[in-house]
Amino acid sequence: MNRDDNRIADQLTLYLSVVAAIAYLGGGIALIASSQSFGIDILAGPLRYVLAALLLAYGAFRGYRAIQRFREQ
Repeated sequence: MNRDDNRIADQLTLYLSVVAAIAYLGGGIALIASSQSFGIDILAGPLRYVLAALLLAYGAFRGYRAIQRFREQ
């Protein structure tokens, strides 16, 4: 593997990290906004909001890490 292949792999990893962060944030927002909780009866009441908060926090963490990696390059 040469240097160009490594750069392409690093760029792809960075973009996938951004997409994953957006997906986690979107999932948390959708969970808060949805009235059906994606059809899962277990996710009712406070558990739904706790899970949504965890998704939002993890999405923000992944986004922060992706921004850090982007600034390093």
